[in-house]
Amino acid sequence: MEKMPKGTFSILAISPSSKLMGVAVASGAISVGDRVPHARPRVGVAATQAYTRVFYGTEGLKLLARGFSPTEALNKLLAKDQDKEKRQVAIMDFKKRKAVFTGAAVPGFRGELVGEDYIIIGNLLSGKKVIESMAEQFENSREDLALRMLEALRAGSKAGGDIRGEKSAALIVVGSESVVLQIGVNKHPQPIEELHRKLETLGK
Repeated sequence: MEKMPKGTFSILAISPSSKLMGVAVASGAISVGDRVPHARPRVGVAATQAYTRVFYGTEGLKLLARGFSPTEALNKLLAKDQDKEKRQVAIMDFKKRKAVFTGAAVPGFRGELVGEDYIIIGNLLSGKKVIESMAEQFENSREDLALRMLEALRAGSKAGGDIRGEKSAALIVVGSESVVLQIGVNKHPQPIEELHRKLETLGK
């Protein structure tokens, strides 16, 4: 029997110039950065959570690199997964094309929000205010992409976040040629704040 997943909330986003893309995540699980967020320069970003299956991230980005749209890539992967109703997945490319799936068996509260420059997904959250607060914060922020995503995570946590609290967080930003930033906090009583401290230390 599969273990109940920990609550997780993620944001995938692109900068106004479309030169940078990123994915940021916080979770009640430890070492969330090893499983949920995926990014590839010049290609796109993905997040795979709930009953996480990493291949949605690794294989999804490979399909994008081959020319498939996020929707086409996600549909291909879902067709191969007998337990797809347990998955929550988001994929976005540098053309701002987006695809998101939340299965019927993903534990609640579960939800998703899609904006012009972002996708937000979450499960096992305290309520819909978590993802709504993330979206509002991201839309109103004028900081650089990394900080905007981090501030969105903060807003989600302050709105209730994981029903059992967060233990880890991660942030990846990629450009057209390389990984610009990749940081994570694997086990911490305040992982989002620790992630912010790491970001400040890097001067980003």
